Parts: sequence; C-alpha cells; structure tokens
Amino acid sequence: MKQKVAILLILLIVSLTFAACSTITSANQATADSDSSKPISIPEFFNDLGKTLNTLKKEHPRDEILIQNDGLPDSATASFGGSEGKYAYFFFDGQDTNFEDVMGKYGNQLKCSGFITTADVLSPEMEDDMTFSDFLSLIGVSDYEYGSKEGSIQGWLNFKYNNMVVWINTNEATTHGGWEFTAIERVKKSAPVVIYDEEIYHQNYNLANTASPSEQ
Repeated sequence: MKQKVAILLILLIVSLTFAACSTITSANQATADSDSSKPISIPEFFNDLGKTLNTLKKEHPRDEILIQNDGLPDSATASFGGSEGKYAYFFFDGQDTNFEDVMGKYGNQLKCSGFITTADVLSPEMEDDMTFSDFLSLIGVSDYEYGSKEGSIQGWLNFKYNNMVVWINTNEATTHGGWEFTAIERVKKSAPVVIYDEEIYHQNYNLANTASPSEQ
C-alpha cells in the first residue's frame, strides 16, 4: 500500500513539473513571437518612391535640385528637395555627369529611386546614437557590410532594408568639410543615409550615362 502511494506521489510530482515547464516554454515562445512581429515604422515619404521628377516638382514647387559631392562612396548624388529638409528625393549618382542638365531634360523619365536623409529619420524610434548591433536590431536587419579598411567605402555601413539598398556614412564630419574615419562602430542620429530601390536606380543611372556628350 505504501509503495503504491509513493508511486502515485512521484507521478503527480512529474506531472506538475512537466505542466510548469510547458507553461514557461509557451510564455517564452509567445514573447519571442511578439518581438519578431513587432511592426517597424516606415517613413511616410516612402510612398513617393517611383514618382517622376516632374511630378515631384509640381508637388513641391519650392524645392530644388541638390547635388552632393560626397553623397555616396566615391561619387556625387543627384536629388531633389529642400536644402534644409529632413529628406530629399534621390535619383542617381555619378562622377562626371552634368547632373542639372540631365535632370532638366529628363524630368518625365527620371523616377525617384530612393531618399537621402539621416539615421533618425529613417528610423523614428532612434532616440540616441547607437551601436551597429543595436541600430540594426531596431530596424530588423541582421546582415550588413562595413568598410573598415582604407578605400572609398571606409566608414560606410551597407545593408538591405525594406528590399532597398542602404548606405550610411558613419565617418566623423571635419571642420574643413571632409570626413574622418574613426573606426567606431556607432551610428549617430545625424548620420547621412542614402536608401534606394535598385531597379529604379539603375534605370536612372543608365539614362544619365547614355545621354549624348552634347546633352551632358
């Protein structure tokens, strides 16, 4: 009789232990599922992707063509927006292209391929400067490349986000207008960002670079 009671007690303890473990596992899984499905804020201006330059000119008559000599690694960027705005509409980049001439003549064909902005505008949840891992985790990115060696992409962070290519300049701005490599893996809120759709970008790039010499 005592032996049967002991066996029943052991079975009861095992059953309770298993139930408790199952409850904890389920709770942890629910938390993990909740975190993984956490919505990522996408800036509203992303809705303008693909609009032609002429369309944007009509919608934003006070904005202007902007050329930034160091907008991307080893190339200048052609964009449209306000000089003091939080973002500009990016079209293409290059080195020897007559940007303003091309954008003036192909306004109906050039489409907004992306945006030039800053890290905290790309990710509104960014409240302060962050490490690479924290920033990328914030926007749901796991794979990235970082130019740590000397060269044109030194100090630049490159990855895919929302099916678009992203370049972030993590270098330190100098008082003389250039950039200085710090080797610190940190993204500042004010870090320059270029994000673009590859297909639209290449269409713009090819259009700009196949223009006749007289047009460039």
